[in-house]
Amino acid sequence: MSKGTKNILIIIAIALLVFGIVLAVYSKFKTDPVDANVASNNVLTDANTGLENMLENIFNEENIVDNEQSNTTNNTNMANNTSSTTVEPTEDDNKMTTKEKKAIELVQEEWKKEMGSLKDVSFNVSIQSDGKYGVTVYDTTTTRTIQFYIVDVDTEIVKER
Repeated sequence: MSKGTKNILIIIAIALLVFGIVLAVYSKFKTDPVDANVASNNVLTDANTGLENMLENIFNEENIVDNEQSNTTNNTNMANNTSSTTVEPTEDDNKMTTKEKKAIELVQEEWKKEMGSLKDVSFNVSIQSDGKYGVTVYDTTTTRTIQFYIVDVDTEIVKER
């Protein structure tokens, strides 16, 4: 046999060996097809079922917190023998969560420390991907952004950015 023929046979043998190893690994880790009868029992009828439950839990938690706060206020008013007046919630109050309100309150406190008053400024809140809140301070006359704060509501840390 010539040198070229030996080299070709060695290459073919190596290729067959590699093919055999790949086939063995594939057969070891491949997934079996799911039986149609078994699969239909485990599929959700509505893909949004879990999402709706999660949203209901969030809104229920916020309502519980709001109710506890109003009960505390009513109990305090009754203890002081003062009459409690019902304040109608504004449109903005209905759209903001308690954590968003807390973030704005923390920034307002920080703004008062730095600037002294809240005159001619407004606050806008947004949630970031890391769970912290971004609060922007706007000039109400020019609608120009004055400052941006990052707020961690859980630890009540306000950082200027």
